[in-house]
Amino acid sequence: MMKAFANKALNRACLYLILCLTLFACSETEQNKLDNIESTEKQHSLTLIVHPYDNPSRLVARFSPLTHYLGKQLNQPVELVIARSYVDQIQRITSGQADLAYMGPTPFLRAQDHYLHQADSKLIPLAAEVQQGAASYRSVIVVREDSTIMNLVGLKNRTFAFGAPHSFSSHYVPRVMIGNSGIAFNDLRDYAFLGRHERVPLAVLHGDFDAGGINEAVATQYREREPGLRIIATSPPLPPHLIVARPDLHDHYIDVLRRALIHPPAGSTDFIDAMQALGDSILFMNPEMSSFERARRVIEAVESNPAELAQW
Repeated sequence: MMKAFANKALNRACLYLILCLTLFACSETEQNKLDNIESTEKQHSLTLIVHPYDNPSRLVARFSPLTHYLGKQLNQPVELVIARSYVDQIQRITSGQADLAYMGPTPFLRAQDHYLHQADSKLIPLAAEVQQGAASYRSVIVVREDSTIMNLVGLKNRTFAFGAPHSFSSHYVPRVMIGNSGIAFNDLRDYAFLGRHERVPLAVLHGDFDAGGINEAVATQYREREPGLRIIATSPPLPPHLIVARPDLHDHYIDVLRRALIHPPAGSTDFIDAMQALGDSILFMNPEMSSFERARRVIEAVESNPAELAQW
């Protein structure tokens, strides 16, 4: 009987040992998976891609302190990439050729709605840009200070400068502002897409175009330049720019990046330098995605009508 009892005890001990080893192996396997993921990510620098809305040298100066700060928080280099075009930025972040992106409403929504069709494979919003306390910005339509154009109706039979075709504040919103005033595209004498935002106010100031649509912050930079710019219309508040991550970036990086952007270390001089380089009173906050439904409606209003022609 003692022998039977000893055998049972031995069997229980063996089962307990096997269970412990199994649990340890599973735990080690999960840790190895995490280590492998992090090791794979760390084989190269993470990349932050920015759309070319301004002069490349100014974009480098503006965003390099941010990549430096994020790299220190991640303990891993973050490389800044200036996209060749808005479409180039969309294609790189949706295909995994970039890890992070600074995106305006139009590129972000086009990526989500036209490139990433799976609900569980969308760009991950990390933080929304806050300008002077507001998580929004505005688009304006400007003319030269000495122009006889006083309002949007005065744009009829005049020339108009837009920024990039994919720019929300320098194309889509001005298009809707003009349309809401009763002016159709064919009511304009002519129009052109100039690309970078800065080209619009410069073209208006030089007299190449009668009016133009741009981000209010860009207009402010050029209002005092001779002969001066005058704003004739201002949009409602628009959804903010976002810092987003590619769909499959590991959760560890998502958590660190969100915390670094929204809840930075107290007194971090790197964070202060990064925000000052981005612009006056720039910060980041948790993104409120409901505001992007208005942006989606604006884009649909511009793009939804097919170019039909019954007979050629």
